[in-house]
Amino acid sequence: MVKHRNIQYFTATVNGEEITFRCHTTDTRNGFCHTAHYTGWDYDITDSKCPYINRTWERFTYESVLCKAIDKLPESVRQQVYDQLIDHKAAEVEEQCNKELAAFEKLHESLTPENKERLANSGIEINSEGDMHAVMGLMGLMSLTQ
Repeated sequence: MVKHRNIQYFTATVNGEEITFRCHTTDTRNGFCHTAHYTGWDYDITDSKCPYINRTWERFTYESVLCKAIDKLPESVRQQVYDQLIDHKAAEVEEQCNKELAAFEKLHESLTPENKERLANSGIEINSEGDMHAVMGLMGLMSLTQ
């Protein structure tokens, strides 16, 4: 049985009608695959899929597969859906990243020079959002004990 994970819904409203995409991730033998399943108006649209062997470089999860799915919509509604789903979500994610970066910088600035040096020489690399949150936790502990 195929297990879908990280299910997310993206909904746009065009002319009072909702268009919803149900997106999920499926693990594959060579990586993973993002799928967007369209529900809404009576368009005969097949699922859109984006397989990934290593990693994606998207502004937010499911951006590529959503773009693929939106391209299957009639041209008359495509831009409105794109604006509501892609542009809106990307702006939302950028705003959240800027807030997290400001919090990170503020926390780093609160460290003593000795703790900044310890952190710089720790060998810790930040390669994901989880890594960033772990380092922020470490810096929080450091700032409490200085």
